[in-house]
Amino acid sequence: MPTLTDQRLSPADVDALGEVGEPVELLRCDLSEVRARDADLDDVTFTDCSLDGADLTGSRLSGARFTGGSATQVRLDRCDLTDTRFDHVDLTGAVLSGALLTDAEFRGCRMTGLVAEATRGMGCLLLGCNAYGAELPGLVLARRTHTGSRFTEANLAGADLREAVLDGCVLLHTDLSGADLTGADLRGADLGPCTRERLDILSGAILTTGQAVAALQDLTGATVLD
Repeated sequence: MPTLTDQRLSPADVDALGEVGEPVELLRCDLSEVRARDADLDDVTFTDCSLDGADLTGSRLSGARFTGGSATQVRLDRCDLTDTRFDHVDLTGAVLSGALLTDAEFRGCRMTGLVAEATRGMGCLLLGCNAYGAELPGLVLARRTHTGSRFTEANLAGADLREAVLDGCVLLHTDLSGADLTGADLRGADLGPCTRERLDILSGAILTTGQAVAALQDLTGATVLD
């Protein structure tokens, strides 16, 4: 695998990556503020790179690997992120609206304020991510086990969470209006305070007895004794 190390890449350099004919590794390269839309970056490996403010709108990144580094405010609108992996990448303020996210994985990523509206595909996986305040309406998270992720004050309105497992995830003040939680296993999740509206939203989800009792107490103020 050809490797480029400690280089500052221009838009022309990024476009040329698709002409190499084999996967390329970028190690500690600087792509910050680069505008390289519709680039062919399938299977490229980004290790400890800077993509802050880069515009890769419409690019093909299927099978790409991002490990470490920073990609704050990066634009990945309408990108093909099928089977793409983000491992401990700072994606604060990134834009993934319209992206194809089938089998994409986000592991240990900072996703604060990330915007992913109208995403496409069969669903993605979040493990140990901080998605505080992220805009994720309609995101497909169905039939996957998501562990240790924080969705505090995130927008998951209309999300597909059917048969998803949210183990160790935080849903404090998360907007779940219109989300499909049929068969969603929330027994290991922090649901935060419960209102009547939120209780309706949780219809079809799997809860513990303790969570159900806490919801009853929030709604009625009743004291439940064993």
